[in-house]
Amino acid sequence: MTDTNAQVYAVYLTAAATEAGVARPAGYVTNRVVWDGTSAWTPGSGSAIVADPDGQFPIGGTYTPSTGYALAGASSATAGTALPLTLTPDHDGPATKTTVTLSDGGAGGTFSASTVTFGAGVNTAQGVTYTPKAAGTVTISATNTGGLTNPASLSVTVGAAAT
Repeated sequence: MTDTNAQVYAVYLTAAATEAGVARPAGYVTNRVVWDGTSAWTPGSGSAIVADPDGQFPIGGTYTPSTGYALAGASSATAGTALPLTLTPDHDGPATKTTVTLSDGGAGGTFSASTVTFGAGVNTAQGVTYTPKAAGTVTISATNTGGLTNPASLSVTVGAAAT
């Protein structure tokens, strides 16, 4: 019988350590395991895991978990015109799937998607658009579920739509 929930994880050091007389840096990948994610198992003291179904973090390699992410976009826009925004995790991506929620502080604009998701161990940028409703200054902010440091808010000066 095959467990369809099982996936491959890379086990990495959470802090520098010496193993068998050899110094290893934080992030050093010590093992790869297949785990269903629900049964009782822990990676051991001083270690953590990241989902790695594509083999991106082989034994002896390094995984550096994200500690934050960036929010980028233009500082000016026109009311009613979509403004591209990009959210990018730092380092090798978060250790767990992380959802980022965007807000315009109640300014009434619309996002093409109000949330984006960073996959575990994936540092791929995510793009959305924001369409401001009216002229003025809008502050776009982002918060996340994965314990990452949120980026500074993006201040956008919105000009009136051409008539």
